[in-house]
Amino acid sequence: MLKTLQILGYILHAYLALFSLFMPQKKQKIWLIGGHNAKLYTDNAKVFYEYILEHHPEIKIYWIIDKNAPAFLEIKGQKCIKGSVQAYRYFYQAQVVLFSDTLNSDIAPFSFVLPIVKGFYNNVFKVYLSHGTIAFKKMPQHQGKIKVIKDAIFNSYDLAIASTTLAQKAMLGYSIKPSAIVLAGSARHDTLVHRHTSKKVILITPTWRAWISDIESFKKSEFLYHYRQLLSDGTLLEYLRKHTIVIHFYLHHLFHSYEKALMDLENDVIKILSASSNIADEIASAKMMITDYSSMCSDFYYLEKPVVFFQFDRQRFIQEIGSEIDLEKDTFGEVFYESATLIKNMIETFDRGNTLSDEQKEGEKYFIHFKDKQNCMRIYDTIIKTVS
Repeated sequence: MLKTLQILGYILHAYLALFSLFMPQKKQKIWLIGGHNAKLYTDNAKVFYEYILEHHPEIKIYWIIDKNAPAFLEIKGQKCIKGSVQAYRYFYQAQVVLFSDTLNSDIAPFSFVLPIVKGFYNNVFKVYLSHGTIAFKKMPQHQGKIKVIKDAIFNSYDLAIASTTLAQKAMLGYSIKPSAIVLAGSARHDTLVHRHTSKKVILITPTWRAWISDIESFKKSEFLYHYRQLLSDGTLLEYLRKHTIVIHFYLHHLFHSYEKALMDLENDVIKILSASSNIADEIASAKMMITDYSSMCSDFYYLEKPVVFFQFDRQRFIQEIGSEIDLEKDTFGEVFYESATLIKNMIETFDRGNTLSDEQKEGEKYFIHFKDKQNCMRIYDTIIKTVS
């Protein structure tokens, strides 16, 4: 019932905002930006937003945020409530909209389908920033009407920012126009620096699985089984305590509502991070990362810190999602399929001082293209050149 009321509220506000267009208004160069369904303040969108605030104050830019989002108070500069009359009014006036997931989920709900409103959607300059670096995952393949809608949405983007040549290739599978895809780097890498700290943290960041759709399937999943086995392993726990190391476990944002299924694993050396955790700080300060297919591996490669891949369900991932990297043949880092050998590697990595192995060094060519801290400037220059 609440969801239905919210949807109706969005639609009502979209049309109420149309009336404001008939009132005298001061012309403004408005840009809107957001990400993660307006719930989080993070990733490429956050870094690029703060770049605009600092370097281009002549641009009136607003961050679109859900009114109940925990990140509401973190946002610098001006913000606007997602789905409000004001947000739609700004959307109708906007010169540029930037988003990390989709314009519909991050900026203006249902704008792609509502009569009259869709005209504004088509006319505004749309920039897809992506919420990270496209690393392993191919675009999910849909069928029928869903495929038609998805393809049309991606095809509507005026600009899509690719961080690497691998990301460029992946974006072609999203039905994004080849002419719209520009290799400019990952905005978040501009502010990414290694934070030297005496604290020893292993960051575990698994990505989501499209085949896990609710809490019940999550509880019965191979995913949960393997991570519970890893986090409760006696040998690992003993090593962590002996060497004052802690594990911070961060679920993908699409799995955050399932974190209660892991809370019983928390103890003095295992911490389950909440959805509101500052993942950028975690990446900057952690000594090592364990992931599976997450694009966050690019941040660790960028910082030249060890990344190890835990791909216990590789075959299913290949079959159901697929990867632009040949997971069977390409060397992109050290890969393990069960917790015992993974734990052995984790211990060896710490024992050698967290230096990179030869296999780990191989990963950089897939996930990093620019290291000059000029990605935001490249993105901005590309937008200005293209929108003019």
